[in-house]
Amino acid sequence: MADGSQQKVTTNTMHKSTPRTAFSQVVFRDIPRCYPPSTPITCCYTLTPPFQPHNRDWVGVFKVGWSTTKDYYTFVWVEPCVDVGEQQAAGRQACFKDYYLPKDDADFYQFCYVDSSGQVCGASTPFCFKTPTEQSAEYTLDGDLLVITTQDQVDLSLREKATLREAGDRLQEKNEALQEALREERRQVAVLTEQKRQQSKEMSELAGELSEMKDQKERLEDILRQQLQEIDKLKVGIFFVSFPLVFTWSSCPSPFVLQQENPAESTQSSDDDDDDDEHLLQSELRLREAQAVIADKEIMMEEKERLMLMMKRHNDELAQENRNLRNDVEELRRMLEELRKAPPSHTEHPGATAPPGGLTQSDAAETQEPLYDNIPVVSIAEDDDQDQPTLSCRHCLESFPGMTRAEVEQHERSHQVCPFCTLICDNMAQSVFEDHVYSHEM
Repeated sequence: MADGSQQKVTTNTMHKSTPRTAFSQVVFRDIPRCYPPSTPITCCYTLTPPFQPHNRDWVGVFKVGWSTTKDYYTFVWVEPCVDVGEQQAAGRQACFKDYYLPKDDADFYQFCYVDSSGQVCGASTPFCFKTPTEQSAEYTLDGDLLVITTQDQVDLSLREKATLREAGDRLQEKNEALQEALREERRQVAVLTEQKRQQSKEMSELAGELSEMKDQKERLEDILRQQLQEIDKLKVGIFFVSFPLVFTWSSCPSPFVLQQENPAESTQSSDDDDDDDEHLLQSELRLREAQAVIADKEIMMEEKERLMLMMKRHNDELAQENRNLRNDVEELRRMLEELRKAPPSHTEHPGATAPPGGLTQSDAAETQEPLYDNIPVVSIAEDDDQDQPTLSCRHCLESFPGMTRAEVEQHERSHQVCPFCTLICDNMAQSVFEDHVYSHEM
């Protein structure tokens, strides 16, 4: 908004009862049809003698079609003047800064003088904001040039316009189909990504369990080595305990002498042997239990490793499928970009202008309007269907365009063919066909 926008602006709604004479109290002069955009503008106006200005009056820029003074785009306060008679006789000005003005736009605006009570006391002719190039083109079209054409050319232009609109509708439908396919591919990619994440999570859990089982296996192997060492020590102790008895038995003349020489030592050795045997038996039992536990753990580890390999292969397959889907998505995106960027092909008919004698200048302008207003700014070449090879029966040599290999093979199996001479015997009875086949064997 211009300077002074922070102050309260008195507004009023335009009613049908507002007299049109109120608009003639302030007259705007020398208002051009177009102002260049992004430049400050100045409007000139004159106050009629009956009108008494006020320091709260303001001049606003309104878009054509406004219904209330609140619909202003921007405004400036009127410049106060000490001599009322002088300000009514001379013209006055209102300056608008380019920052608060509309930009390059095809809409029309007008200046309105609003007094302190919110009544509109004057309005200018409509104007717009256009570049000098657009103004020169508009003035060229508005020149005193009479162009004559035929009704056939007008009809041809209308038919071409209808054809181009149909082509635009088809391209729009195809664009929507491609966008739907792209959304479906993205949904599939999201599903596969979630599956891959779940597989990765399960693999990490299995890897953790496998690591724990390896640690437990190492602990059991350490226990097993300790048990084996203990068993070896017990075997060595049993050997040294039993060695003196053997030596004494071999050096004495009879077992009776041995018992007489050292009966207490023999009893003690027998007790020690029983204790060692019991200890050895317990150690062997613990050893077997440890070996069984280790075997179970190894089986479980092998099962976990096999499951991990299966999960890895499945994960690789999902990754490959995900890459394929991503490639499809990229292809669809590329096609969609081509569909958006490529302009529709059209031909202009320079001779297609206003028809003679029946159309006014406005009608001719309507016939010369762009033919691609309703066509989206996307285009893509129609996908040519690849010609499928025509399959034929290898018995009757009949062609079947559009049929698959499985359907043609089913047709071939329906024939009754002699296995020796490959004669087609569809019209023969079964007995006659069998006689024909047996005749080759004879």
